Amino acid sequence: MADSDSSPGRAGSPASDAPGTPDWAAARPVNVLPSPPFHVLISGLFAPLAAAARPGLGGRRHYETRRDILARFIARWRREVGPDIYPCLRLVLPQTDKARQMYGMKEKVIGRHLVRLLGLAPESDDAQAMVAWKVPGARRHAGDFAERCHAVLQARQMRASFGDLTVDRVNALLDDLGRESTAAGQLPILAEFYDHMNAEELKWLIRIVLRQMHIGASERSVFAAWHRDANALFAVTSSLRRVCWELHDWDYRLPSERQAVTLLECFQPQLAAFPKRDYDRVVRDMRGEPFYIEEKLDGERIQIHVADGGASFRFFSRNAKDYTYLYGRSLDDAAGALTRHLAGALDARVRSAIVDGEMVSWDPAMGAIEPFGSLKTAALAEQAAAGGSHPLFRAFDLLHLNGTALVGFPLYERRRALAAVVRPVPGRFEVHPFETARTKDDIDAALRRVIAEASEGLVIKDPTSLYRVNDRNDDWIKVKPEYMDEFGENLDVLVVGGYYGQGKRRAIVASYLCALRVDELGAADKARRFWSFCKVGGGFTAHEYAEIRHLTDGRWRSWDADRPPPGLVELAGPRGDRERPDVWIEPEHSVVLEIKAAAATTSTQFRTNFTLRFPRFRRLRPDKDWQSALSLQEFFDLKERAEAEADQKDLTIETPRRQQKRAKRELSVLHSTPPESPAKPRNRLFDGHAFYILTERVRPRKTRAQLEALVLEYGGTVAASPADAHVIADRDLVKVVSLKRQGCPLILRPAWIEDCVANMYVLPPEPAHLYFAGEDEAAAARAHVDEFGDSYLRDVDLAEFERTLDAMSDTGADADIYNDFVTEDPAILDCPGTFLLGAVVFVDDDDGRADPSDTARLRTLAAFAGGRVVRDLHDPALTHVVIPAGTDRRADLLAGFLPGDRVPRTVSDRWLLDSWSAKTRLPEEDFRI
Repeated sequence: MADSDSSPGRAGSPASDAPGTPDWAAARPVNVLPSPPFHVLISGLFAPLAAAARPGLGGRRHYETRRDILARFIARWRREVGPDIYPCLRLVLPQTDKARQMYGMKEKVIGRHLVRLLGLAPESDDAQAMVAWKVPGARRHAGDFAERCHAVLQARQMRASFGDLTVDRVNALLDDLGRESTAAGQLPILAEFYDHMNAEELKWLIRIVLRQMHIGASERSVFAAWHRDANALFAVTSSLRRVCWELHDWDYRLPSERQAVTLLECFQPQLAAFPKRDYDRVVRDMRGEPFYIEEKLDGERIQIHVADGGASFRFFSRNAKDYTYLYGRSLDDAAGALTRHLAGALDARVRSAIVDGEMVSWDPAMGAIEPFGSLKTAALAEQAAAGGSHPLFRAFDLLHLNGTALVGFPLYERRRALAAVVRPVPGRFEVHPFETARTKDDIDAALRRVIAEASEGLVIKDPTSLYRVNDRNDDWIKVKPEYMDEFGENLDVLVVGGYYGQGKRRAIVASYLCALRVDELGAADKARRFWSFCKVGGGFTAHEYAEIRHLTDGRWRSWDADRPPPGLVELAGPRGDRERPDVWIEPEHSVVLEIKAAAATTSTQFRTNFTLRFPRFRRLRPDKDWQSALSLQEFFDLKERAEAEADQKDLTIETPRRQQKRAKRELSVLHSTPPESPAKPRNRLFDGHAFYILTERVRPRKTRAQLEALVLEYGGTVAASPADAHVIADRDLVKVVSLKRQGCPLILRPAWIEDCVANMYVLPPEPAHLYFAGEDEAAAARAHVDEFGDSYLRDVDLAEFERTLDAMSDTGADADIYNDFVTEDPAILDCPGTFLLGAVVFVDDDDGRADPSDTARLRTLAAFAGGRVVRDLHDPALTHVVIPAGTDRRADLLAGFLPGDRVPRTVSDRWLLDSWSAKTRLPEEDFRI
C-alpha cells in the first residue's frame, strides 16, 4: 500500500467551479498487476454473498458472514491487483455508477436479444420462457429473469468452464453497450459476451445490466468494507469513482471539509420521516414551540448548483441523475427548459449557491401544479418551445451561499437566507411557501386545505433543525391523510386482471388490476362492461394472497393484446395497451376487494381517466360479487358526497404498517447568526474533538440537538459517522446495537459532555460516564476514581458527594485518608483529556533494554489521554508504535505484518509528550521515525 503522504486528494479541494481536473482524479491510483478475470468476482464475491443472503442465515451471523466475505475479497484485490478498485465496484454496485450511461434495455429487450443470439424460434418454449419470464409453469425461477435466462443458456452454452474476459474488458464492452441505442448496435456487443462467457457469467452480466444484483449487500456495506470514510464521502458527492480513488489508502482519513456539501458535487439529500403518532404527539414533541408547515409537493426532488456569479447551473435529482441537459447549463442555453427564464432570479450579490427543492409541472392556463408523471413531458415540450405546461422549481432550502456551507445552520436561518437571495420568477422559479404553526388545529386546517386542492399532504419541520445529509429523521415529518377518510368509506372494486411479482412474490399474481362496472340502461350487456380503474399491490398478507389464489385457481387467462376480452375489460390507450395486465379473469369467477386510498387523481393509464393515489387492500368481500361491486356512477356519487362533507370530518395521520420506533427529538434554538458567517464558539474546550451523538432522551438531560449545540458552542464538531469521534448514547437504539456488534470500544453517556463543560476540562471518562466499554476502556475509567467512585479529576456536586460518603460509611472506611490524592507524576494532574480516544498504542521497550521509568511514564500518559495501551506488537487493532528517546529502533520492529494489512504509525516519544502539552493529537508525520 502507498504511504499516506502519497495518497490522492491531500492537497487542494474538491472540484468546484474552477476548470481543470480535480486533484483526486489527477492522483488516480494505479494497479500494479493485470486486470483479473471477470469470473473472480463471481467465485469470490457474488456467489458467496448470494449464498449468505439465503434464508436460514440471519441476524448477527448474516452480518458477520457478509462483512468477512467483503473484507477478504477487498484485501485480495489490494494484494493481487492493486489500489484501484473502481473497475471492480462498477460491476459490484452498478446502480451507483453514474459515469456509465443507461443501457435502455429491460428484461423483454434482453430476452429478445438472447432469442436471436441462440437462434430460437420466437414461439418455442425456451424463447417464451425468457420473454414471459414472470409467468410460472413448468419452468422454474418465475419472477427472476436472470435465473430464467441462466436455465436456458446452460443447455446451450458455448463454454462449460468460465470464459476469458477480464474485468477491464467487461467494463469496456458495457461502456460501448451504454452508447448504443439500437438493437442493431447492441446485438454485436452481446454476441461478444455470449462467445466469451459461460451461462453462470452471463447470468451475472444480466444482473449488472439490469442493475439488480440481489447479493444481499447494500452499497453502505460495500463502502464500509472499502474505507471507513467511504459512506460519508459518497453522501456528499454521489461519485463512485471518487470514493474509490480518493480513499484507496485505508489509513488516510478524509478531512472534515471534504465531508461537507460542496458546490457542483451531487449530495444525498435529507428526507422526511413517517410519523407514528397523532397530532397531539407531534405538537408535544415540538415542546410548544412554533414549527413550520409546508405543502408536500408531488414532483421530483432536485438540487440546483449555481456557480460563476449565477451564470452557470447544474441540476441533480435525488438519485444523483444529472438533469442539466434538460433544464439548462446557463442563462443563455437555448435548449434549457428552465434556465433561460431565470435571468434576475437570484440577488446580484450571489456568486455561488446550492438550492434544494422540488421540480413540478406547471399549467399556466389553469394556474396550478399538474399531477405527478407529467414533468418530463412538460420539460421536453418547453425545450421544443411547444407552449403549454412547463417546469416550475419550488425552492425550500438553501445549503450553500458564496463559498459558505449552510448545512450547520438551523432551518430558520437557512429559510431567511433563501428568501433574501431569491427573486421569484412566477411560474418558473419560486420559494415554496410555509406557515408557522403551534397547535394540532393548525395541522388539521392545513391538511384539509391541501386535500381540497388534491395535494399529497404536508411536511412538518423543526425550525431549529440542522440539515442532515443522507438521513431520514424526525426533524422533518411527513403528514398524510388517513387513506380515503375524505371519502368516508371504503371502496369495493372488482379484480379483472393480475400481475406476476418479483423477488419474494415471484411466480404468483402479486398485484391486481381493478375496474369499475359501467352500467348502460337498455343495453343487452348491462353490468358486463368494466373499465380499468386502479392497480392494487399493497396491504396483502401471505394468508390473504393464499385465499385469493384459492378462490381464483384455474380461472386466470394470459392476456393477449391481439385478442383482448371483447367488450368485457376495457383499458386506456388507442389500442387498449396502457396498464396491460399479465393475466385476466372473467367477472363471474373473480373476487371483490375492499380498498382505501389517499385521494382520486386524473390519469391516462386507466380507462376511467382517473385513478386512486396509493390504493391499499383492506380485506376480501366474499359477500359481494361482480354485480354488486362498485360502479362508475356510484363512485362519482360517492366522491361528490364526500367532498361536500369534507369540511365536517375529522382527519387523522396515516399510520403505516412498518412502525417507526424512534421518538421525535426535542430540539433547542441555536444562536442566530448571519448566513454569511457561522456562529463563533464560546471557547475552544472541544477543539479537535468530534462527537457522534445518538441519544434520544428528552428528560431529564439534554436532547440530541441540545447536545450538538453545546458541542458546537464549545468548539467541537458534530460527526456524521462514529469513526474517530466520541460516540454518545444512552439507549440501545438500532445504530447503538450495531456499533456494539462491530466492536466499538467505547460509548459514553451524555453526562460526560455536560461534566466536561461544567469543569471546563476534557475529562478522562469515568465509570459513571460509560454506557458501553471494552475491558481495557473500563479498566482505564476505573483508574480515574477511587474505590468508592469518587473522581480524582473533577468537582462533584453535593448529591454525588453524599453518595460517596454513603458508600464509604457502608465499608467503615476512614474518610480522612481520601482528603488528598497523591501521584508519583504530578503532570498526571494536568491531564488534557481524551485526545488519544480510539488509538491503540504499543510503547517499545526494546526487549527490556529501554529505561523502565520512561516506558512506564509513556504508557501512563497514553492511558490517561484515552488511548488503549497494549503489550503485544502484533495486536490487530494496533494504530501507533511509540519509540522512547535513546532507544534504537529494532530492524524487526514491524516484522510479521502481512502485505496489505494495516501498518501502525511509528513515532517518537515526542509525539506523545508534545501532544500532551498541546492538549490535542498532533500530526504523526512530524514525529515519524
